[in-house]
Amino acid sequence: MNVLFVCTANSCRSQMAEAWARHLFPADWSISSGGLLTYRITEKTRHTMMEVGLDMAGQDTKTFDTFDLSSFDLVVTLSEEAGRFLPALDDPGKHIRLPMTDPMSVRGDSEKVRQAFRTGRDHIRGIVQDIADGKITAGS
Repeated sequence: MNVLFVCTANSCRSQMAEAWARHLFPADWSISSGGLLTYRITEKTRHTMMEVGLDMAGQDTKTFDTFDLSSFDLVVTLSEEAGRFLPALDDPGKHIRLPMTDPMSVRGDSEKVRQAFRTGRDHIRGIVQDIADGKITAGS
C-alpha cells in the first residue's frame, strides 16, 4: 500500500499523519506527506508528537507536486484547501477528503494552543488507525 497525506503547508497535519503512519502501518507500506506549499515543521508539532514517543527526525516538508500522484493507492487530504486544489487523480476514488481544523490556526494562551495540537494529533491518529484497519479505503 502506498499512501500520501496532504495538507496546506506540510508543516503540521500531514507531517503528524506521516509520523503516525510510520508507527501504525504495516512495515511494507509506503508513506509520504506533502503540502500545497511548504513551511518548516514547527517545534510545536515535533514536541506534540514526542509527547507520545514519536520522533519526526528525518521528515522534511515537500510539495505534493514532487510526487507522481497516480502511483498512490490512497491520497488523503487533511485540509479544505488541499481537497480543493489537489489535481484530479486518474482514479478519483483514491482521493479521500478528511479536512480538519489546523492546530496552527488556533489562537489563545499557551495551554489552549497546546491542547489544540494534542487534539489534532489524537484525531489524526484515529484517521491513520482507521486506514491501517481497513475502515478507510480507496472508494470509501
